[in-house]
Amino acid sequence: MMDRDSCCRAEQFFSGRIVITSLPNETEYPLVSIGLVLNAGEPSEVREIARWLRDTLEESLRHDLPGFTWALPIIYRHDFPAERPQDPLSLLEFGSDLKIEYGLDFVLAITSEPLLARFDQSVNGVPSVMLETGVLSIARQLDQGTPRYVRRSVLGLCRHVLGHLFGLDHSEDTVMRPREFWNAAEPLDWSIKEKKEIAAMLQEIADPRLEETAEAARSPLRFHAQVLVREGASLAREILTFRSWMMILHLGRFTAATAVSIIFLFLSAEAWEMGAAIGSRWLDLISFLILILATLSLYFGQNLQAVGRADRMMEQAVRSRIILFGTLFVGLASFWINLFLISLGVIYLLPDSVLISWSGLAGKALPMAHFAKIMATFGILASSLGGNLEEEHDLKAVLVYTEET
Repeated sequence: MMDRDSCCRAEQFFSGRIVITSLPNETEYPLVSIGLVLNAGEPSEVREIARWLRDTLEESLRHDLPGFTWALPIIYRHDFPAERPQDPLSLLEFGSDLKIEYGLDFVLAITSEPLLARFDQSVNGVPSVMLETGVLSIARQLDQGTPRYVRRSVLGLCRHVLGHLFGLDHSEDTVMRPREFWNAAEPLDWSIKEKKEIAAMLQEIADPRLEETAEAARSPLRFHAQVLVREGASLAREILTFRSWMMILHLGRFTAATAVSIIFLFLSAEAWEMGAAIGSRWLDLISFLILILATLSLYFGQNLQAVGRADRMMEQAVRSRIILFGTLFVGLASFWINLFLISLGVIYLLPDSVLISWSGLAGKALPMAHFAKIMATFGILASSLGGNLEEEHDLKAVLVYTEET
């Protein structure tokens, strides 16, 4: 996290790019920092909206969550991505790098350009809980209504995206209500229950980072191990609540490669003979190893290790990489379970006499679960190859996006 002294020093060192509001005198409250990142070339109208958003958001956060000290620096960058429409994935990676560079807790990348929609018809904002970064486009709001209307609609979108970064899910009665179009309509606030959930989550975020403590290891391997021990429960919670099983729904080549290989295996007598020759315990070990190898293949084949880059060992960067790898592993494991159940159903429907003949198990009962494991395991092996045929940005977006709103 950005401590109070470094927060104040940042204003001097990054003169002209960061504007930090004055911090309150209370020193007993943990500091939470949210960087608002904009293109240095944004017009004065957008800069004025950003300053208003910073002031209004800071005031509302102090009111809603008084147990924390809030710092919301505005960061103007000349190297802000310049595509049109803006790719939210590029902005998320850019914002994540700045979060690590400046030692911030969260980053919101704000642009006046429209965003590229990957999974919906249009998109105004994209939060990424994994990267603790969000993207907001105010292009549509700038084309609508009066300045007051524009500002209220931008505030609602911002609080919705921040709510996801703070660990909230959708709710029909608060600003977390999903909307197709963001306007000035109520509600623009979180519920009392949501504020309590946010406070509990931020208490963990506000703790000193591992690299800020004396016990931080210098070895990368030991540092990763320390993060796992220190943040194990939090990491597991984030990985398991990501809904990674939905990953396959957005990856056509990944799914196609798996389907073709499964069909080929079912029609190949050699596959059944090989399955019969592998012992059950060996098959369990082989299945686990193939899941690990398939995850590594996709992780490095899609250049996912570049997410959360840092020049030195930093807890935020390590957390991002662990969550990304863990989410990918859980996604493949859930896919294996689906393949196992589908294979089990198909084996049950096929004639036993044919399958027994192919497997060379004459006079023995057909172990359906054993052969379903074979099909699922080799299906995962094929899917890892098919996954590397996917465009790098598509797979990254599936893993990194929390939603498109």
